[in-house]
Amino acid sequence: MSGPPEITQFFGRLHVLLVHLPIGLLVLLALLEVISRHGRFKNATEGTRYILALAVPMAICSVVCGWLLSLGGNYGQKLLQWHFWTGISTAAACSIAALFYWMGRKRLYRVWLGITMIALLVASHFGGSLTHGSDYLVRYAPKQLRAVLNLFSEGPSVETKPKDIKEMQAFADVVQPVLQQNCVVCHGPEKSEADLRLDSLAALRKGGKSGPALVEGKAAESLLIKRIRLPLHEKEHMPPEGKPQPASDQLSLLQWWINAGAPADTRIAELKPPLSILRTLQARYGAPSTVARAVPPRPLDEIRPIASKLADELDMSVSALSPNEPWVQCNASIVGTNFGDAELARLAPLGANLRWLDLGGTKVTYSGLAQVGAMPNLTRLHLERTKITDAGLARLGGLANLEYLNLYGTEVTDAGLAKLEELPRLKQLYLWQTKVTPAAAKAFADSRIDTDQVQRWQDEIDQLKARIKSEQFSMDLGTASMGTTPTNHAAINTQCPVTGKPVDPTKTVIYEGSVVAFCCDDCKEKFEKDAKPFLSKLNLTSTPSAAKAGKP
Repeated sequence: MSGPPEITQFFGRLHVLLVHLPIGLLVLLALLEVISRHGRFKNATEGTRYILALAVPMAICSVVCGWLLSLGGNYGQKLLQWHFWTGISTAAACSIAALFYWMGRKRLYRVWLGITMIALLVASHFGGSLTHGSDYLVRYAPKQLRAVLNLFSEGPSVETKPKDIKEMQAFADVVQPVLQQNCVVCHGPEKSEADLRLDSLAALRKGGKSGPALVEGKAAESLLIKRIRLPLHEKEHMPPEGKPQPASDQLSLLQWWINAGAPADTRIAELKPPLSILRTLQARYGAPSTVARAVPPRPLDEIRPIASKLADELDMSVSALSPNEPWVQCNASIVGTNFGDAELARLAPLGANLRWLDLGGTKVTYSGLAQVGAMPNLTRLHLERTKITDAGLARLGGLANLEYLNLYGTEVTDAGLAKLEELPRLKQLYLWQTKVTPAAAKAFADSRIDTDQVQRWQDEIDQLKARIKSEQFSMDLGTASMGTTPTNHAAINTQCPVTGKPVDPTKTVIYEGSVVAFCCDDCKEKFEKDAKPFLSKLNLTSTPSAAKAGKP
């Protein structure tokens, strides 16, 4: 069955433009009636007849265009009918109010104007629900207010954050909120563009006019992902340009779920997500107690005397990283085995200020690493040539800012790498002469890379290259000086046709589709002025376009 004619939809879509004018005029009429009650503004309603003369026909036109728009479908019938009839009621009440005004029945006019405003509020609510979704009003309301407003809304409330990431349901707790936030407005029960609904897993699998929205196990082939990853200016990009776009980490979660087979009732722990996905989930849904909190450092002037005293007493190096910042570095490796857990505990007053800590070759043990784990702003940590084992690495999980870790010459094994997965910013890890196997090291390194994000960046680079190529311009005047597009980018000669000397590959001209090289700029200039005397040395013949130097 064919849809309505395109001309119908053209006029129907004018509804979203026309409807705001009568709304504004009706609100203006109500305001004028209110302020005219004050003696100072008693003449405020003198222009009412002219406002009504414009508001009534515009309200009727808006209703007609809205009806034409509804013929295209893609809207939930129940909500559409409510909006349609309340819209007609608004236009009818406005017309009746205007009739009473023109009859001089001002009291009845005001009564019907009040009825018009009530109908307008109800119609606007249903219209907003059609456009933005039934939960539009409550989606970002404060928690206490949302609990009350949800009593009057059929839409789902904003999701709460579970405390245990691995116990969350992959679809219900992760994927569905992303779709609800970014897609269901246009592809839900109230409005279903292209006959596509994304408010349930069954609807996702069913798809719309273009087919299923996802291919289980193949995110790259899923229409849902393809449309989101299109350039923003592309017509088929979803959500459309101008609407809120899913965040980069949300897209990563969608792709991961689809690649995992798009399961329905499966816990995250059962899907064994990679580290990058776990970090994303932790950042978005983690309980407050598991999210690292920023700990501000103490002022440099306050900790400078403490640092100086510790340096003298422990015979080690403690210094500021910058004269203008409160960050401190500590090098205990110069003390060697004279520095152990007891000495490390004495660094506690500097804990929030320590950025770099070198414990290489010291006697620090499993017990001492508890002190290191309490240094929240640490970015570099040296533990090479110490007695640290896998168990000790578990105590470093709180170092949310750690970027560099040296474990050279320790007893760390493959199992120890799992203890380091909780370090979100770790970028450099040294494992020389440890018991970590190459396979485990590679797997750990691969897990630290967000391949989906890298691929998106690569796609953006490819798109930019294509756009740059499309903007390139070439010109052909048929002369050696201006050149033509070469059929072979390599020079056809190794000796200068003017002097016979070896050529400089940077001094070339394009002659009749071939690259000719020269030994110097003077030879190049001579050739451009008159190429004919040198063509025999290049096994080229003179052509009319070349013989007429500078004349195309």
